Amino acid sequence: MTTSIPDRAHRRDALLLLAAVTLAGCATRSTPPRRLYGLTGMPTLPADAKPGKDGRAWVLNPQVSLPDLLDRDEILVAEGNAGLVALPEARWAEPLREALPRVLAEDLWRLRQPYPVTVGRPNAPDGESLRLVVQVDEWLARAGGDGLQLTLRGRWHWLPLQAPAGTALPPPGSAELTVPCSAQPDALADAYRRSVTLLAARIVAGS
Repeated sequence: MTTSIPDRAHRRDALLLLAAVTLAGCATRSTPPRRLYGLTGMPTLPADAKPGKDGRAWVLNPQVSLPDLLDRDEILVAEGNAGLVALPEARWAEPLREALPRVLAEDLWRLRQPYPVTVGRPNAPDGESLRLVVQVDEWLARAGGDGLQLTLRGRWHWLPLQAPAGTALPPPGSAELTVPCSAQPDALADAYRRSVTLLAARIVAGS
């Protein structure tokens, strides 16, 4: 019996569809799954952390200034004098501009409790409070030793928020912090988180 032209056309279409599905499956299996990382966890506070002298409420400016190269979800590592490479298949789960103020405020409060630390606005509308402004000039890892060295360079200063005219402010400060880690994405993400705790400790100690 001779196969009709429509039957042969249907068979051809079915074979083409099966081939396309097979190729798509192979491509999916050959692509490594994307891993997401964030500024998570609660690092141990530095053993030599100082409580500081200021007992007023602090309100962290929610717009922490960061280098523009961090406005991406790739996790970058410096290479050579001016190069940057992204860790393969590793991504930040949320923008660092959004994560950093929240996590920094958490660490500041842990270091100076019971004195309050909030982001954006004070909890108590009638209490005396100061605005804390933080700027990060560098937050980048590069090869060092047997792994990576994450460098965080930051500056900060205070402004009167709810305070009497002429109120005394803590002195402005700056810090350059280095956190070593292995060249694995999870280790580097953890180093980022620990560097925030170290920055918070410097800010509190200088107050």
